Amino acid sequence: MPGFAVRGNLYRPGLPPGWVALDPPSMSVTGGRFDAYRRWLYGEVEARGRPLVLAGHSMGAALAICAASELPELVERLILFSPAGVPLSNPMFDSFLLLVRQSLQGLYSLEEIAFVVRETVKHPWATYRLARQAHDLDLSAEIGKVAAASIPTLVVGCESDTLTTTATCAHIADRLAGRYGQITGRGHMWMLTDWRSFGKLLNEEESEHASALGRNRVEP
Repeated sequence: MPGFAVRGNLYRPGLPPGWVALDPPSMSVTGGRFDAYRRWLYGEVEARGRPLVLAGHSMGAALAICAASELPELVERLILFSPAGVPLSNPMFDSFLLLVRQSLQGLYSLEEIAFVVRETVKHPWATYRLARQAHDLDLSAEIGKVAAASIPTLVVGCESDTLTTTATCAHIADRLAGRYGQITGRGHMWMLTDWRSFGKLLNEEESEHASALGRNRVEP
């Protein structure tokens, strides 16, 4: 599950064989309402009809938590990269500046930048609504259900992430009764410059070889 305002295509270069990047519905379909994305993901999970490993980044990780809380019998395990799910303390405008800065650094393709700009221009209020909801999201109830269901969970934070900090990631991991791993990288979108480590984490967790991580740093 991709993060806020981007498509699954952004993450495909790092996906090992067998993994599928989901493309969320457009702002015109959801109106920028988080609950609309939740319902969409529930349908995607139910349509597959078998237990899945769900991975998500940022807002996508929050959606994965929601799906696991609603459909625990269909979620085998979770891998959450810099998850949203608790109210963020940094000003929402900082998230916008981060997106601009990362775009200037060349982390996004021109095609992806064009998509984000086009969606924002066409649906400014829906984009703002979703950004606000993602920033203020409080999934305490859903996190409690996932912990109670004993769904194996790995949360991965990045040392230089100023949006979803390592403290936030470790806190979410603790509340999920999951494991926490930490990686060195380039901020909230670290995987865009380190597909090798991203793919390795997905492969290892799927094979259940990541249990030795505990609370140690994840090495690329």
